[in-house]
Amino acid sequence: MGCGKKKQEGWLPPDDSPYQAKFEDITKANEEKDMEFFSRVGKADGLAKLLGSSVETGLNQDTQGSGSDSVAEHRRVFGPNKFAEVPPKNFFVLVWEVLQDPILLLLIFAALVSTVLGAAIPEEREKNNWIEGVAIWVAVFIVTLVGAGNDYSKDLQFRKLNAAKDRIQVKVLRGGQQQLVENTDIVVGDVMVLDTGDKVVADGIVIDSQGLTLDEASLTGESDPMKKNTVNDPWVMSGTQVTEGSGHVLVVAVGVNSTWGKTMALVSEAGDDETPLQAKLTVLAAAIGYCGFAVAVCCFIAQLIQWCVKNNGFPISQINDDGPVQFFLYAITIIVVAVPEGLPLAVTISLAYSMKKMMKDNNFVRVLAACETMGGATAICSDKTGTLTENRMTVVAGWFCGRMFDTCPTAADLDPVVLEQLCMNCALNAKAFIIKNENGKMDFVGNRTECALLLFMDRELGSSYDAYRHQHEKNMVKLYGFSSAKKMASVLMRLPDTLRLYNKGAAEWVLKRCVKCHTQNGIVPMTEQLRQELLDSVTKMAKSGLRCICLSYADFAIDDPNRPEDFFEEADNVDDNLTCLGVVGIKDPVRKEVPDAVKTCKRAGITVRMVTGDNIHTAQHIARECGILYDMGPGEPEHVAMEGPVFREMLKDPDFMALREKMNDTKDPTHQDALEEMQEKINHVRVLARSSPEDKLQLVRLLKELGHVVAVTGDGTNDAPALKESDVGLAMGIAGTEVAKEAADIVIMDDNFSSIVKSVLWGRSVFANIRKFLQFQLTVNFVALITAFIGAVIGGHEPLNVLQLLWVNLIMDTMGALALATEDPRPELLLQRPNGRTEYLINRKMGKHIVVQGCYQMLWMFLCLYLLPMGPKGLEQYYVPNEGEYYASQCGEKAGEYFDDNPGMVYNPALNASAQPNNMTLPFQTKEYAVNFTCSVLSACNMPYTAGMFGSEYQFGNGSCVPLVAWNAWNASAVMPIDDRMTAICAGPYTNTTIANGGNVTTGCLQNDWSIGVIDKMDDEHNEWEADEYKRPLSLLFNIFICTQVANEINARRINDEYNMFEGFFDNWIFIFVIAITMGLQAIIINFLGMFFKVEPLDWEEWLVSLAIGTGAWPLSFLTRFVSRNLECCIRFEANHPPEIDDPALRNEIQAADPHHKPVPAPEHHHHNTIANGNGNGNGKANGSESNGVAPKPMDVESGNGVAK
Repeated sequence: MGCGKKKQEGWLPPDDSPYQAKFEDITKANEEKDMEFFSRVGKADGLAKLLGSSVETGLNQDTQGSGSDSVAEHRRVFGPNKFAEVPPKNFFVLVWEVLQDPILLLLIFAALVSTVLGAAIPEEREKNNWIEGVAIWVAVFIVTLVGAGNDYSKDLQFRKLNAAKDRIQVKVLRGGQQQLVENTDIVVGDVMVLDTGDKVVADGIVIDSQGLTLDEASLTGESDPMKKNTVNDPWVMSGTQVTEGSGHVLVVAVGVNSTWGKTMALVSEAGDDETPLQAKLTVLAAAIGYCGFAVAVCCFIAQLIQWCVKNNGFPISQINDDGPVQFFLYAITIIVVAVPEGLPLAVTISLAYSMKKMMKDNNFVRVLAACETMGGATAICSDKTGTLTENRMTVVAGWFCGRMFDTCPTAADLDPVVLEQLCMNCALNAKAFIIKNENGKMDFVGNRTECALLLFMDRELGSSYDAYRHQHEKNMVKLYGFSSAKKMASVLMRLPDTLRLYNKGAAEWVLKRCVKCHTQNGIVPMTEQLRQELLDSVTKMAKSGLRCICLSYADFAIDDPNRPEDFFEEADNVDDNLTCLGVVGIKDPVRKEVPDAVKTCKRAGITVRMVTGDNIHTAQHIARECGILYDMGPGEPEHVAMEGPVFREMLKDPDFMALREKMNDTKDPTHQDALEEMQEKINHVRVLARSSPEDKLQLVRLLKELGHVVAVTGDGTNDAPALKESDVGLAMGIAGTEVAKEAADIVIMDDNFSSIVKSVLWGRSVFANIRKFLQFQLTVNFVALITAFIGAVIGGHEPLNVLQLLWVNLIMDTMGALALATEDPRPELLLQRPNGRTEYLINRKMGKHIVVQGCYQMLWMFLCLYLLPMGPKGLEQYYVPNEGEYYASQCGEKAGEYFDDNPGMVYNPALNASAQPNNMTLPFQTKEYAVNFTCSVLSACNMPYTAGMFGSEYQFGNGSCVPLVAWNAWNASAVMPIDDRMTAICAGPYTNTTIANGGNVTTGCLQNDWSIGVIDKMDDEHNEWEADEYKRPLSLLFNIFICTQVANEINARRINDEYNMFEGFFDNWIFIFVIAITMGLQAIIINFLGMFFKVEPLDWEEWLVSLAIGTGAWPLSFLTRFVSRNLECCIRFEANHPPEIDDPALRNEIQAADPHHKPVPAPEHHHHNTIANGNGNGNGKANGSESNGVAPKPMDVESGNGVAK
C-alpha cells in the first residue's frame, strides 16, 4: 500500500513539492523500515536537509511562515497529524437501533393489530377503535425519538471526551528553541524531543539516542522494550511509549500515513463499556422488569378470563373491542412501565453531566467509571510534590565549600572551580527548560526540581543554562535519566582531557557514594566526620521542609583498555566514587488550600496518606503542615512516617506474611482477628518516605485487601502499575508523563490536591443522584404495578390506560433521569461516610420513602377508582350507574335504535297488511309495542341477568313484567321458568307454535327475537357506555397521579431525611424546566388530547384538588423525615452514623462550632503491638481517620442496610 495516495480528512498529497525527498519514497521506506534508504539519504541529518529541515534547529518556529522550511508548507505537502475519525452514527441508524428493543417491538406489533382491526372491520371503524392504535404509534414515535436523541447526545459526549483525551503536548525543536506544541501540530520534518514517559505521536527516525527505549507492545505485540539507535534500529513508530532514556527524532510520517494511523485509525470508543454502577443498575432493572412481566401476565390472564365469561366464549369479532387486543396492549404497557430502562440512562446522563462540570474543577475524566468510584474512596495515597505542595521550587539554602548558607548563595560566594562545575551540572544534567513569554512570565517545562536548579543558575550564579547547552550539548556521551530506585540522574560529558559524569540526586543517597568533597581547602577525602556534617546539614534543612539535592561528579579516562565495552551502558557502573560539589535546599511551599482539603477528607471519613520519594524529615514536616500527621493526645497509639526500605522489609517479614495470608483466607477461623490486627498495623502508616513505585504499588494492594476503595496519584512512568492497580488512578496533568496519564482514570489538570477532593464530591454526587432517581422511579413502579394488578384481578376499570401509562413512563424514565441526574453536588455530601466497596443501591431510608409515598398515591388512586364512581355525597357528578341501571335507563333509546336498524322485525304503519314483513299485524307488532315489551323484559323482568351469572333471584314488578302477566293468564297454576327466557316469553299468547313434547318449547317466537336483538346491542355498547361514564373520575385519577409524581420528584431531591427538599431548587434550571414541561404537557393532554388519552377536560376546582393532593406528598414526606430523625427506633433501624474522626483537634473544632451537634465519634483502637517505631525516628504521631481502617460495613454506614446491591 506504500506508494498510493491516501485521502485524509479532505487532504491529498499535492503534485508539486519543493522538497527533494518525495512523499511516496518516504512513506514506502517508513512502511518497510528500509535501512538501505536510511543510509542512502545520509541518515537523519541527510534526510532532514532533503526535507528542508535541520537536526540541530528543526523547522522555522514562525507558525505563520510560508517558506520551504515552514510548518504550513510541510503540512501541505505531507499532511496533517490527524487521524480519520469514526463517522458519527446517522440519527436514523440510532432510531433503528432503538427500535430493536424487544419490548418496543411488542408494543409496535400490538399497535399494528389494533390499528388494522380498528380500520378494517366496519363495526370497529364506526366506533373509532382505530384511534387507540394510532395514538400508540405516536407514543412509539416519541419514545423512539427520545431514545435516539439520548443516544446521539451520549455519542457526542464521548466524542468530546476522546478528542480531549487524544490531545497532548509534545516537545519539539523549532528555530533552535525547544517549545511545546499540540500533537496535532506536528508535521514531517519536525524534530521531536523524546523523554522517559512520553508518548510517540508520529513516525520518525532517530537523530541521537541517550538509551532511548520504547514499548512497542501496543503495535507489534513485542513484550520486551526495544532500544533505538542510529545504527541497528533507528525507526520510531507512533503509538509507542518511551519507557527509558531520551533522544531526538526526525518526523517522517504523520496522521494516516503513520504506523498508528494505518493500524489503529479508529478512535477508541470510550464509554461503550458499562461502568460498575451501570452494571449494578442493569441487574436491578432486570429484576424489576421480571416483576413487571409477572404482573403483566397475571393482568392479561385475569382480564381474558373475565372477558370470556362475560361473552360466553371467545367471539372473534369482538377481540379489538375492549378485548384481548387491548388486554395485550395493556400487558405490554405494564412491562414498558415496569422495565426501568431509565436507570442506565440516568447513570449516563449523570456521568456525562459530571464529566463536563468536573473539567471546570480541573478533573479530566478519562475513564467513565472513575466518576462514580471516586465517590466511594476511603483512602487517598497522594504524592507530595506538586500535589500537596505548589511545585514552585526555589533554591533557598545550601551547603557549599564547607559552609552552610541559610540563604541562596551567589556566584561571589563560591570558588570559581566549584561555580563552573555547578553550572555544568545544572545545565547539562537536566531535560527541563524554561520558556520566557513576551509578557515576561516564565513557563516551566519538565521536572520542577531541574527547573529550580536552572533558575538558581540563571539568577544567582549569573550564567545562562541555554548558552551552556548550546556550547556543550554536542559533547554529551550519554544521559542517564532519573531512577526512582536510586533517586539520582546523571550525564556523561566528553571534556578535552577526560570523561566527566555529572550526578545529582537525593542528598543522603548521593553522599553515600561520594569519596571526595569540595571544601574551603579544596578537594578533600570524604571522611565519616565530613559525611556526618553534611548529613546533619541535610537533616536540618529537611526538618524545615526543604528538599535536599546533592550535586557531584566523577571522572573517567577517555581511553581505558581494562574497561569493558558496555561499561557506560549501565548507570550503576558510573554513579560511584563521586566528588561532592555541594547540597542545595529547595523550598516547595504547601498549597494554601491543602490543609483545609485534607481536613475535609477527614470529615468525610477518607484517610489521606502521603507517598513520596523525599527525605523522611522533609515528608514529616510537609505532612504536619498539611494535617496528615497530627498529635493524637495522651494514651493514643502513634502513627508512622515510614521509609520505603523499612516498609519493604516489613512486607517480607514471615510473621507479617502469615498474618496477611490469614487475612485473605475467608475460610480461616482466625480471618476476622487477622483482619483487625492488619488494620491496626497498616492504619498507622500515614507517610511513606523515600518510597519507590513498587512500594506505592504494594501499599495500594494491601489497602485494597483491607477493603478500601483506594485512589492514588502519580506522575512518573514507574507510577503506572500503581495507577492501574488502584480503584481510581489520578495522574498529574502538569508534572505527569504521558505514560502515567494513559494509565490513569482521571487527570488532575492543575496537580492540586483540592481538585482531588472535588472529584470525591462529584463521585458522591453521581451516586446520590442515581439514588434519587431510583427512589423516584421505584415509587412509580410500586404504585403502577400494584394498582394495575388489583384493577385487573378484582375487576372494574384499569386505573390508567395504555397511553397514560406510556406518558407516565416518559416522565419516569427520560424526564425524571434528566431532572434528578443533573443535580449539582452539595458540600454536605462530604459529611457522610464513604460509599465504600460494599454499598447498597437501595437503603432503608429510600425503602421507607418508597413505601410511604407509594401508599399515599395508591390511597388516592383507589378512592378515585372505587369510591368516586359510587357518587358519594357532594361528588354525585362522578357517579357511574351499575349494569342494571344501564339497562333500565338506556333501554328505550337503544331498543329504538335497534328496531330502526332492523325494520323487518316490527309492523310498519306506512305499508298495507299484505305488504307487512313476515305478515306483521296490529297491535302486538308495532315498533312502540316492541320497544315497551322488550324494555319490560330487560328491566322489570330483569331478564338479562341469568342465574348462572348474577344469581337466581328475579325481581318481578307488580304487573309491570308483561311476560309474567301473560304467563299467569295462560297458566296461572304453573310457575314461569326463571332459567329459560325463551320459554317464559314464548309461552301463552306469544307462542308461534303449539306446546308439545311435555311442555318444552321447540321453536322460538318473534318477541324473544326482539329481546335477544336488543340485549345483544346493549351488551355490545355497554363497555363503551361504561367507559364514557368512567371518563370523568378516571380523568381526575390520572391528573392526581401525575401531580403526585411531580411532587414526589421534588421529594426525591433529598434522600437522607433532610427537612428542606426545596434547598437549591431554583438553582437547578434543568429541574425547573423538566417540571414545567411535565405539567405543561399534562395540561395539554387533559384539555386537548382527550380523544387519544380517553380523558375529558377538568374544571379549575378539579385542577385545584389535583394540585392539593399532589402537594400533599410534601407534608407527608416532612412528617416521615421528622419521625425518622426523632424516633429512637427509627434512628437505630437506619443506622444513621456520621464518619468517625480520630483527629482530636478537628473533633473539638466541630463541637465548638456547633455545641448542640451530636458528639463526633472517635474510632475504637485495638492496641496491638504495632510497627509504630518501625523507622526508628519517633517523629510521626499516631493518626487514624478511618473507622478501624477499612471501608465501613453496610450495617454500619448511614446509607447501609440496603435491600438491593
